[in-house]
Amino acid sequence: MAVPAPHRQPRYRAIANELRRRIAAGAIPAGALIPSESTLTVEFRVARGTIREAINLLRSEGLVVTEHGRGTYARPNLPIHRLGPERYLNRLPQPGDEVTEPGSDRLPPAEQVDAEYHEVSAAPELAEMFGVEPGTSLLERCLLASAYGVPQQLTTAYYLLGMVAGTPVADPRREPWPGGHVAQLRSLGVEVTKVQEVVQARMPTTDEVKSLRLPMGVPVLAVIRRTYAQTRTVEVATSMVLPANRTALEYEIRT
Repeated sequence: MAVPAPHRQPRYRAIANELRRRIAAGAIPAGALIPSESTLTVEFRVARGTIREAINLLRSEGLVVTEHGRGTYARPNLPIHRLGPERYLNRLPQPGDEVTEPGSDRLPPAEQVDAEYHEVSAAPELAEMFGVEPGTSLLERCLLASAYGVPQQLTTAYYLLGMVAGTPVADPRREPWPGGHVAQLRSLGVEVTKVQEVVQARMPTTDEVKSLRLPMGVPVLAVIRRTYAQTRTVEVATSMVLPANRTALEYEIRT
């Protein structure tokens, strides 16, 4: 009986494995350039096409990033954005909290928000979530939050226009609002009693890749949020999108 020949992985995979090992070990530090194609072809004694296949594999895994004019480098270790239940505490910011006054130009480097607000008509699904008739006027809020200059969260959320029209909550220039949307609602006399979230992991859309500046192969966490005052829905975020490689969701369960 013939003994099958040992399986040999493609050469480009072996090269990718070695470069992956160097990145993990810190031999190629986060943010540092990967050796050039010419250097790697000499080191591994392979054709340039084989090196490109290895780099493409690492790029698809999100381990390296290629920028025109700079080259290919190990993905930087960016700050982890931690999302825990305390962000929905029904309280105003306290002394010592790292926040600023609404509309201030003097924002901490970890908190920058680009906001666009629009008046829209409620589609049937949104109308059902709010418990109103389709076509009811809503305030659509499109927010891009950045941490330390890096896009971190892309949000599309809605309020009933009749609840916020003519108030500071309807002014995008006041973002970021200390205390978030819970504090916004409280400023209107609405006390939040429950926040419900559904989290799903998926690959990003083309627009999300562009807005969040995501490397190839990096998935996102997509969150749908409903905010309640007793049994009434007072806010809906149909899409909160965060890079999965630098986001941690923290939950606390008490029994």
